[in-house]
Formats: sequence, C-alpha cells, structure tokens
Amino acid sequence: MAEHLQISGLDGLLASLKSLPVELQGKPLQAAMRRGGNVIRDAARGRVRRASGYLAQQIVVRRANTRNRNRAGVGPGGEYFTVGVKTGKRVKYANTKRNRRQRRVGKTYVQAGWAYYWRYLEFGTRKMAAKPFLTPAAEAKGPEAAQVIIDQTRVAIDKVMRARGWR
Repeated sequence: MAEHLQISGLDGLLASLKSLPVELQGKPLQAAMRRGGNVIRDAARGRVRRASGYLAQQIVVRRANTRNRNRAGVGPGGEYFTVGVKTGKRVKYANTKRNRRQRRVGKTYVQAGWAYYWRYLEFGTRKMAAKPFLTPAAEAKGPEAAQVIIDQTRVAIDKVMRARGWR
C-alpha cells in the first residue's frame, strides 16, 4: 500500500533546471509544477465515488514546506508538490466566555469536517474492498502531467530569455 507515487524520467530536466538563472528557480517553476499537479488532481476528482461531492472538493495540490522538501531530498531551489486529500486543521480555541469557563483558551483541537474516510476508499479495509481514485489518476495522467511541467517550464525559459534580450 504505497501512498506515494513518483514520476521518474525527469532527471535530465532537473539537472538542466539547476543550471538555469535564479529567475526561473522560483515562481515560474512553482507555477509549472502546480499546473502539472492540477492535471492529476482533476483526474482524481473525476474518479472519486460521489455521494455529496465533498471528497472531490477536498482533493488539492499542495506545495511542500521547506522541511518536507529537504526530507524528500530535493535540495535548495528544488520544488516538491503533492496531490492529495486535505487533512484536519489544528485550530486554537477562541478567547470567549464559555472557553474561559472551561479552561481551554489557547489549546488546540482538530477542526471537524475533513474527509477522513478517503483512506478507506483508496486502500480499503478488511471488510470493504478498495475503490482507489488517487493512485489510478496518478498512473494514468503522470506522463501528461510531466509534459505539462516541461511545456510550462519551456515557456518560462523563453520569457526570461526575451527579457534578457537573448531572442
């Protein structure tokens, strides 16, 4: 039961990106990666079983924070995006009369309403067969997402070159 799917075959592109000017290593590369992730996200939203549509809305593309990018080994200047389901958000109790009375002001809780059941659908349980939607979407749309990333990066490179007067 792998929860991560990596798209390989982009080693040459990654080596080339590290030698590009600083203007490309930030926002243009992030935009290209997000557009590639959006391709997989849209496919996953189309594959999920719908009762209310809430789970489909919770499938998002996220940019990993610095700690997770370092943990993934992408290094400085590298980008790491994930396509997945939103998880619960930790929220602090507000400073209200009721919360003061119950002595919970400043403490945190997990905000209700997130689609915790996505794992049951994706991987199944011992009493329920799996009905995956993320993994098949990533496998089906992975090459298309990689091509979108390459195309968008090429557009960004051309834009920077024009701005520098090279074309």
